[in-house]
This record gives sequence, structure tokens and C-alpha cells, in this order.
Amino acid sequence: MAENNVLKDKLGKILNPKIPRYEILKYNLITDGSPVKTGRKVDGKNEYIKRISIAQFPNNTSLEVNTDLNVNEINVTDIKCLGYRNSDRTNITVPFISMAGTHIGLNTKVINNILYLLIETTIDRTGYTGWAEVSFIYK
Repeated sequence: MAENNVLKDKLGKILNPKIPRYEILKYNLITDGSPVKTGRKVDGKNEYIKRISIAQFPNNTSLEVNTDLNVNEINVTDIKCLGYRNSDRTNITVPFISMAGTHIGLNTKVINNILYLLIETTIDRTGYTGWAEVSFIYK
């Protein structure tokens, strides 16, 4: 009876009750560093995450950001991106859809088997820097 009150993983293995759940999924993510395991599994495979810096957003044009991830080796599971403007400490999620039509788009592009993030702006967004996180599994 007491076993039903313990924390188990998806395979039914009892997790150490002395380790809080948030500690189990904790990882040390370094911007522009190597991919790290997230602690999650997707389709039975370990998920990894890589964080990439974006030095400056474009001015009414597009920017290709190299992830250094080979599309022949991975399957992307998620992409997150954030822009930050230091002058007024504004954060915006990307893609950004504005009622005024001042959008920031996020897409992907493959060049020589390497995954690139494509950031497109409709106005000057050069005041923003940012980062992107690409989650993936190895094939």
C-alpha cells in the first residue's frame, strides 16, 4: 500500500524519495556550449538541449544563426527563442506577433546538412540580443 505514495518514473521504477523531482530533471546548460541531456526521454531516446546566443537581431531583414547541429544525426523536438533589449529591459518571445505588424519570425533552414535558425524581422530590431534553445534526440 505505501508503495503507491512514492514517486515513480514512467517505467514504474521507484525514484529516490530523498531527491526532489526538480533535482532529477536539473541540468547545467551553458550558452554556446555542448548539448546536454535534459533528463527526459522522447520516443524512448534521451533528449538533449543546446543553447545558442544571438548577438544582434536583424534590421527589417533575416538572420541565419548556426546551431552546429547536423540534421542527419538529430530529430528536433522543440525550439525556443527569446529576445532581450538592454535599454529598457524588454523581453520578447520569438516568434513575436504584433498587432501593429512589427513581427519577428522564427524558422529553420538547412545549409550543408547543418541546422540554422532563421530570424526575420519587419522593422529594426538591432537593439535586441537573445538566445535560442534547440531540443532534440539523436537518430
